[in-house]
Amino acid sequence: MQPLFSDTSQEWKTLEQQNNSLVFSSLNEFYQPVKSKGFAIKYVVEGFETYTLNEYQYHVGTNQYLLCNSSKEGHVNIEAGKNAKGICINLVPALMEEAVASLRRPDTSYPDVDLGTFFSTPYFLDQLYKADETITGKALLQLGKDVAFNKFEVSNLTMEFFYSLAEKIVTDQLPVFKQLQSLPVIKTTTRKDLYKRISRGREFIDQAYANPLTISLIAQEACMSEYHFFRLFKKMLGMSPHQYLQHKRLEHGKRILEQQQLSVSETALETGFPDIYSFSKAFKNLYGFAPSVLIRK
Repeated sequence: MQPLFSDTSQEWKTLEQQNNSLVFSSLNEFYQPVKSKGFAIKYVVEGFETYTLNEYQYHVGTNQYLLCNSSKEGHVNIEAGKNAKGICINLVPALMEEAVASLRRPDTSYPDVDLGTFFSTPYFLDQLYKADETITGKALLQLGKDVAFNKFEVSNLTMEFFYSLAEKIVTDQLPVFKQLQSLPVIKTTTRKDLYKRISRGREFIDQAYANPLTISLIAQEACMSEYHFFRLFKKMLGMSPHQYLQHKRLEHGKRILEQQQLSVSETALETGFPDIYSFSKAFKNLYGFAPSVLIRK
């Protein structure tokens, strides 16, 4: 079986099924305009690729992927001396609409934008994701492993592969679609910009929740006023920034206690709580039992 990736040459291989395509590339010092055919996934298996789409730049590293559609144009750049192995998957709009139809309940309504056409319009939010954090990403991780170990059979590629991937994308994107709609603005570009800012604040919490954090500091990271950030965060995620921060700390504390790593008092300090009392009270409110129960188990 011929390898789909190469370490030494500039090459790409394209596989197609009913205008849907799967492109494997191994490139070094590369620059090319980007114009997606339908809906696209840009997944980096190894190395680093930089995409510039309209006003945004995305640095896609190993085991990360970018979602975009044909409404965005730009270019991709790979630096000299740095080989990048990637997989680009293009899905026709009709396939995405079929995936939506297969997962959508009859009693569900979406007033602003029809979810069936969401993926092929400028309303779609191009976004960078870590592969291990989404359903789509985990499928890409497995695909990358199969290709790396020559377990991917080119002859076995069918439309079922593209259908399955489209359904995973829709499942991942449905919460994003709802969160975009929850933002009380009319202009699409403004709504997408606010979503990215609030997401930046949420990611900051995800990375630094064990540190002393204030809403003012998180809002500053999101480049928003404290009041504006607080109001839109709650509308988009259904909880205040403080509630989200506390949930992250308690989830981490629960993992520590389940693994019997620290005492309850040590866990409280490790997760950013000022003392064992405030940690235990918040823990019991969320989980319905005291943290000491996990220690006894």
